[in-house]
Formats: sequence, structure tokens, C-alpha cells
Amino acid sequence: MLNREQAKAASEAVLEPKRKKLNEKSKKRLKRKQYWEAHRQKGMVGLIGFGLGGVVGYYLAGDVFPWNIFGLAIGFALATLYRCFGTPVNK
Repeated sequence: MLNREQAKAASEAVLEPKRKKLNEKSKKRLKRKQYWEAHRQKGMVGLIGFGLGGVVGYYLAGDVFPWNIFGLAIGFALATLYRCFGTPVNK
């Protein structure tokens, strides 16, 4: 018969590899979620810039297309800068 300390040590030895594997899996999942959240934020701000660039280009220059691309580039740049400073973009 095992005493309490021996039983605890035996259970820790048996369960430790599964715990490590589960912990690594959850860390990977969290990292993947953060990665896609950052890209989602960049995409949202880029699309807002795309729309705003089109509207501004239509009213100021009478042409939509080149201004859409310019607004998209500005939106991606702003979202990237916000992410570099640690500021959440659309929370």
C-alpha cells in the first residue's frame, strides 16, 4: 500500500506528460487566435480606408479607382502602426 505522498508522486508522474501536451496545445491555439485577430483588424481598417478613399476620390477628383487603392494602403498602414504600438484597432 502506498502512503499519501507516494500516491501523489505516482499520479504526478503519470499525468505530467498529458498536462504538458495540453498546455502546449492551448498556447498554440491562443497564439493562432491572436495572429488571426491582428489580421482581421488590419483587414477591417483597410476596407474602411478603401471605402473612404473611394468617397473622397469621387467627390474631389471625380474618379474612384486610384483613390480606393490609396485609401486601402493608408488603412493598412494605420492598422499596422496601431498594432505596433499595442493599440487595439476595433475592440
